[in-house]
Amino acid sequence: MTRLAPRVAMAGLLVVASANLALAQSEDALIKYFRKKNNLPPTANVTIEGLKESAHFKGSKEGTLNIAGPQGTRAMTFVASPDLKYVVVGEVVDTTIDPAKAVMAKIDLKGEPFKGAKDAQVTIVEYSEFQCPFCKRGFDTIENQVLKQYEGKVKFYFRSFPLPFHPWAMPASIAAECAKVQKPDAFWKIYESFFTHQAEINPQNVKEKATEFLKDTGIDMAKWNSCYDNKETAAQVNKQHDEGAALGVTGTPAFFINGRMLVGAQPFEQFKNVIDDELASAK
Repeated sequence: MTRLAPRVAMAGLLVVASANLALAQSEDALIKYFRKKNNLPPTANVTIEGLKESAHFKGSKEGTLNIAGPQGTRAMTFVASPDLKYVVVGEVVDTTIDPAKAVMAKIDLKGEPFKGAKDAQVTIVEYSEFQCPFCKRGFDTIENQVLKQYEGKVKFYFRSFPLPFHPWAMPASIAAECAKVQKPDAFWKIYESFFTHQAEINPQNVKEKATEFLKDTGIDMAKWNSCYDNKETAAQVNKQHDEGAALGVTGTPAFFINGRMLVGAQPFEQFKNVIDDELASAK
């Protein structure tokens, strides 16, 4: 028995090593298939994370496909057979949970400034940026129609989601967040001004324009300059971007109306349909 023990242990190690190698090969095959299926460019990096026994489907595995590319990072959950030969890509949902409430629970709005009534029955969260022309159209719809026609019934939050191919979007988001740190009203002033004067702004004058917009807000401009120059709020901007990406935002603008997603610069009627439905269901 003593002499056989090392051989048994070695055999066990070989079985484990073989299983690990087979799993690694299966993961490589899944990544290769996914890349071809979605026609991903060579610059996109695809990885599998969190692969484990499924908590929802006995005998299956589940994990996350992470795709990192020029337009940011997105994650896609999947459920698979043990050998990863058969895979279903998509969110695993619990039908006993209200999906809209589940979405809102993932958005961190604590301490964030908002427009509208504090006790409004409908909350609109927009993921957007200041350079995007479609975001300007979204701004016009929210400011000139939604907030006015639903006064007292809606409150609105703006979340930064700068796109990498818009050169002054990130600096503008940092500028706005630096204003927010000091005074919510200053944030809303620069928010409105960036959109109103969007055509006048470029990568070279974004700080100059931001300084002009903040002139009469009463904030400490020395502190704001230090915040902007040192990109002190870049982490907050990135956090908001990642938050939106985790909710499925891939472009701007994207709106969540009580957790119900509305993508793009939609006409007022589309907002009205969702808002009216939410107000009706709240009675």
